[in-house]
Amino acid sequence: MNPLFSINIDVLFLIIVIASMVAMFSTEVMAVVPMLTGYKKPEVRESLLKYVVPVWEVVGTFFVLWLVDMENVIPEFMPAISYTLFPLFAVFIFFLLMRNSIIIYAEFVWHDNKYFDEKKLYYIYSISTFIMGLMALSILAAVTSGYGTHVNLINYSSSYTNYAVFYSEPAVYGLIIGSLILFNGISLIFYRISDIKTVKGRILPLILTVIGLIIDSVSYTVLSSGDKVVNGGLIIIPVVLTLIIPVLYMFRQTTYIASYKPFVIILFIISITFLELMTYPYVYGFSNMKIYIPFVITNSAMQHLNFIISVIGGIWLILMMIYYGYVSNNRIAKLIPETEKKPAKETKKTN
Repeated sequence: MNPLFSINIDVLFLIIVIASMVAMFSTEVMAVVPMLTGYKKPEVRESLLKYVVPVWEVVGTFFVLWLVDMENVIPEFMPAISYTLFPLFAVFIFFLLMRNSIIIYAEFVWHDNKYFDEKKLYYIYSISTFIMGLMALSILAAVTSGYGTHVNLINYSSSYTNYAVFYSEPAVYGLIIGSLILFNGISLIFYRISDIKTVKGRILPLILTVIGLIIDSVSYTVLSSGDKVVNGGLIIIPVVLTLIIPVLYMFRQTTYIASYKPFVIILFIISITFLELMTYPYVYGFSNMKIYIPFVITNSAMQHLNFIISVIGGIWLILMMIYYGYVSNNRIAKLIPETEKKPAKETKKTN
C-alpha cells in the first residue's frame, strides 16, 4: 500500500509547516540579487523594502513553529539531526542573528550615519540572507539524501556528517545552483522588476525558471533516490505549479495575477509540500541508517495535546502569512489592479 494513504496527521501538518517556512524564507532569498544589483533604483528599492522589512519577522516565527513541532512530533529524531547537521545549523543561526540585527539597524537605528548608511546595511542583509539560503539548501540536501551522514538513534552523540563526502556529490551543487536560478527567475515576477512591456521582460523570467526547474528536478531526484521513492511521479506537480507563474506573467491580461504575492506564496507552499511527500516515509536515504519516519513519531498523550496547540497556532500563522501577502501587494487588498482614472475633459463655458 502507498505509505501516503496511511500518513499520520501529525506528520502531514509538520510537512505543511516546513513547506510554509521554506516558502516564506524563499521569498526573502529571492530579494538578494535584486537588492544587490538594483538598490539604487527607487522603484526597485521601494518594491523590495515594502515586502522584506515586515516579512523577516514572519519568517522568524515560522522557524520557531517548525522547531516546536519537530520537538512535538519526532522528538527522538531531533538529537540525531542536531549532531549530524550542527555546523550547517550553526552557520545558519549566526547569519540569522546578523540578518535580524542589520535590518533593525537599517530601518530604526542608524539613519544618516556616514559609516553605516542604509545602502551598506541592506547589502550586508542581502549577503547574510544569501548565506542562510546556502545553508538551508545544504540542510535540505543532507536530510533528503543522507550523503556522508552517520545516524545513531541510540547513542546520539556518535551521529555525524562527513562533509567531504557530502560536498563531493554533484547533485548537492545542482540543487543549490538550480534553486538560486529558479529564485532569480521568480523574483523578477514576485517583486515586479521585469518590464512586461518588453520582449526580454516577458521571456527572461520563464527562461530562468525553466533552467532552474530542470537542474532542480534532476538533482532532487538523484538526492531522494536512496529513500525508496514510491511517489516519484509527484514531482510533476511542483514543476507545473511553478511554471504557471512565469507563463501567466507573459500575457498582459494575467501579469498582475502572476505577480500577486498570495498567489505565488500559496503555489510555493503546495509545491514544496509535494516535494516532501515525494520522499515519504524515509529520510537520510544514503546514510548508514535510513530513517523510517513513522518509527520515530511520538505516542505520548502530552505530546499529542501540545501538537493540538501547535496546529491551532500554526493554522492561524499560515492564514496571517497569506493575509500579509494579500495586504502587502501594493498596499492594497485587491486582486485586480485599479484602472487609472483619466482626467475629465474641460468643457467650454457658454454664456
